[in-house]
Amino acid sequence: MGFNFTPEVLIVDDRLENLDLIGAVLGKLDAKLELIQSPLDAIRKIEEKEYALILLDIQMPQMDGFALAEKIRSGIKNTETPIIYITAFYLDKESEQRGYDCGCVDFIMKPFNSAILKNKVNIFLDLYKNRKQKEDQNVKLNLVLRDKELFENRLKNLASNYRTIIEGQSELILKINNSLKIEFANRAFTDFFNYSLDGVSINSVADINSELSDQISVAIKQMNGKSQSIILEKPIKNHLLEQKWIEWTVFKQMEFNEMYYHIVGRDVSDKKLLKDSLIKKELMIRKIQKLTRVGSFEWDSYTKILRGSTEFYRIYEISDKEIDSVLECIKEKFHPEDLLAFDEVLKIDTKENQKLELKHRIITQEQKIRHIHLEINVEYNSKLEVLIYTGVAWDVTEDVEMETTLKNSLGFEREDYHDKAFIELNENNEIVYINDLGCKILECNDLSKTTGISFFKFIPSAFIDKAEELLNFTEKKKDFVFDVFNIQSQKGNLKKVILIAFLYNDRRIRLLMNELPQFNDEGIIEDKYQSVISDLKGHEEELERNAIEMQNKINHELLVNEYQNQLLTQKSELESLGKMASSVVNEINQPLSGISMIVDNILLRLSKDIIDKDYIEEKCQQVFKDIDRIKTYLSQISIFNSSQNESCDASVDVNNVVQDAVNLMKKQYKNSNVDIQLKVDPDSLYICGNKYKLQKVIVDILNNSYESIGEKLKRSNSNESMEDKIQVKTKLIENEVVVSIKDFGEGIDPRNLNSIFEPFYSTKQEKTNSGLSLYVSKNIVQKMNGEIKVRSKKNQYTEMKLIFPFEQMIEKK
Repeated sequence: MGFNFTPEVLIVDDRLENLDLIGAVLGKLDAKLELIQSPLDAIRKIEEKEYALILLDIQMPQMDGFALAEKIRSGIKNTETPIIYITAFYLDKESEQRGYDCGCVDFIMKPFNSAILKNKVNIFLDLYKNRKQKEDQNVKLNLVLRDKELFENRLKNLASNYRTIIEGQSELILKINNSLKIEFANRAFTDFFNYSLDGVSINSVADINSELSDQISVAIKQMNGKSQSIILEKPIKNHLLEQKWIEWTVFKQMEFNEMYYHIVGRDVSDKKLLKDSLIKKELMIRKIQKLTRVGSFEWDSYTKILRGSTEFYRIYEISDKEIDSVLECIKEKFHPEDLLAFDEVLKIDTKENQKLELKHRIITQEQKIRHIHLEINVEYNSKLEVLIYTGVAWDVTEDVEMETTLKNSLGFEREDYHDKAFIELNENNEIVYINDLGCKILECNDLSKTTGISFFKFIPSAFIDKAEELLNFTEKKKDFVFDVFNIQSQKGNLKKVILIAFLYNDRRIRLLMNELPQFNDEGIIEDKYQSVISDLKGHEEELERNAIEMQNKINHELLVNEYQNQLLTQKSELESLGKMASSVVNEINQPLSGISMIVDNILLRLSKDIIDKDYIEEKCQQVFKDIDRIKTYLSQISIFNSSQNESCDASVDVNNVVQDAVNLMKKQYKNSNVDIQLKVDPDSLYICGNKYKLQKVIVDILNNSYESIGEKLKRSNSNESMEDKIQVKTKLIENEVVVSIKDFGEGIDPRNLNSIFEPFYSTKQEKTNSGLSLYVSKNIVQKMNGEIKVRSKKNQYTEMKLIFPFEQMIEKK
């Protein structure tokens, strides 16, 4: 873990022989001892470094131990460092109380027992090391979270810079001031209007092209000082007087109290040329353009909380008030006919990764139908045993409406295609109908001899595979396809055509053909149409690359999230260990003090020669009981540091686990006038799980109940002892084992009930922990096939129920 240091112990005593004795006793411990005779020297030392433990003598010249302790507590470095007095000074009740008021945690009377002294010092050294380890883990966790944030910001900046570079290479880029004077123009812009860069930089837009100046002026007026950008598509002539359709995007930006406009122009002439004849290309281009408006989301089967990006919330019209219940709000907006399919996606029971697509409808606030396309990646996390859904969503309403229009247009009767070359094929791809224009292209004079012939007869052998793939478009779940083909007429002439194929009456295929010119007036092959199709396919390949890139980013984020979940679990376990250790210190001090007093009494009787065998036996028995008591607590606290990686499939006696947890915390709570009332089922209750982790869950819930009661007493400033209790019960109900933990504390606000199991969530104004205990506890219970239910009433009570399937005691094979 990178955690390696030696704690230091400060020992102050005015007698050198005492320092030598203590140094010899503690010399073999894993700690650095600093021995000081002068209290004044000690005051200077405590401001230089932090000590794990301070041992003080009471009777010293210049300053007694009580005054020195007060100086230590009023300083900066060691205000919380434990202080133990090692003294021969007689302690009456007043002196003992003064010592505790000065910050003392224990007294050791001289002459002291070496084993007792080493054990006490070891305990505080271990507590100090555990605290430092916890602080080190917190620092590392914060560093990981900071690095993740920096990495995400770097990715965003790189993506932004990459987009700017790519767009600046081919688009017409222009920067003008508020008077339409040109500040900068790239080479693509100057080439388009045949101006030199130096000449452009001193002219206004009107000097270059009045038509462009008018278009930009209108766009700036339409922005009206409110919109940050605007897009317009207008025709304009270049220096060769060629009519081009340019899509201008105008951005405004304030620089040094002066307004500037950044203008980017994209040549969309090819899109305009094919818009009427190739509707599918327009649909694909719009889909590519809309990828910039994609919303992302994630959901898992454990927390069942849906989180999305800002664009995702915009698509589903989720307001700020609905952020806490996104999934429920989306379901309310679902079209009733599509809701069942969505629920089936969320109920997938699989341990394999899947990729899903879902198209559905929602009903907007204006009672309009909106079509949404979802692409979902489902990944199974074997360690957490949960399904993690990640994906993207975008609005395809306009595409669906255009496809519907296209289908309606393609569903015309045969005579409606009199101005197009039209062929109809059966399920065997045989011609069953061809119109006059189709016969003209295929050069078929006799219609009766053309019907019944396979359409592949007119396809050259080099294009057979391509044609078969085109006509099998229904297997790819497409409504229609198109491509450029070479066909061979009955007279053997090769012709280049654009072929559009679509389904008719569920089984038959209709073909529309448009012959392309192969030679221009100068006898050169015209490749304009082929280049357009190639460009279209290039967009498809780019779309696939973007999808792969997005999936890689999602996989990387999932790995980072998994690592963070492991760190969060370790943080919660360290917090539980720290709480448990601090509570057990008081319980260990009591038997140790008893042992110290017994030894002192034996030594006193030995010095007066009034001791007998019966007395020694009686006191030894009492010492052994105190030692057994310490062993019990130490063994119970070890549950948080052992068997954490064991599987959750062992038989566990719930009654024994609950009794151990209650015994561990009961005496500590009783010192604060909080009583734990335990009632277990008379029969043994077995479940399948991990007893160490189950006991951790119960102790964490007990700690929450204890803190809730404490908060209520602070606010009420009263001693309502009737309410200062925690009720713990175990019971078998309908073949389910139920562990109920009920406290009469401040309760939970109903608005917070759905959030208490989220990580880092806490309702305390001053957070004393990270808010992970209930998050980790729920995870543990679910791995044991159980569930946690909570009910609460503000300022009255809170009840947590752990419910597990009842299991018979079975010997493991």
